Amino acid sequence: MPHDYALHTELEARCLCCGSLQPFTFTSNSDQVVCAHCRSHLGPEKAERRDLAHIALWRGISEAQALAASAAAAQAEADAVESATRIAALEAKVAELSATVIGQFDSAPASGVREELQSDLVRRAERATELANRRTDRMMAVLWRLGVLHHAAGGAAVCSCGKPITACPELRILNSEQQALREWESKNVALAAAGARHGLPQEHPAVTDAAGSAGGAAGGGSAHSTRPTRQERPGRFDRR
Repeated sequence: MPHDYALHTELEARCLCCGSLQPFTFTSNSDQVVCAHCRSHLGPEKAERRDLAHIALWRGISEAQALAASAAAAQAEADAVESATRIAALEAKVAELSATVIGQFDSAPASGVREELQSDLVRRAERATELANRRTDRMMAVLWRLGVLHHAAGGAAVCSCGKPITACPELRILNSEQQALREWESKNVALAAAGARHGLPQEHPAVTDAAGSAGGAAGGGSAHSTRPTRQERPGRFDRR
């Protein structure tokens, strides 16, 4: 009886005699789809032998399946126990972290988790503060540069940009932030003088003076700077 299975390929097919899935490698479409177990009892005169062989084959298959099912059940039970243990440990850790996060450091049990989380929270807070300070420095530096272009001496009716002080929107903005800008500049001038990190722009007199002083010291101090001192410069914020 011809078949449609692929030739010269190892595959599984259902035996037409015993009905079980068995390995085959067909070399012709006319090969019998009969497994090796059944070839010895083909023919009508071997019916009893065929039945006994089939019973033995199916008993073996059934026992193998039962063993596989038992092993799978045991493995599933072991996996369930392991999963339950791990879930319980994770739930305990989540509970501890929750207690710590909401600020209950005193009631939370002492452990490496608490110390680690505290350190992480401190690092995050320090980083957030640093980023906020840098953003403030950038914004204030922009306002300072704007003040260089838009300022008016005491009593003057015209902004340095040429517009009347009442018609200069930049000057109005600067006047509203004058106190904050003064405080920021004073703080950062002190930082620059101390050699610490500061947010002053590179063209700020405190920065250029420091660079000039460093250059003069490197040259032996013989050169005298002709740059006016901060006291000699007109005030950046002497505007109303």
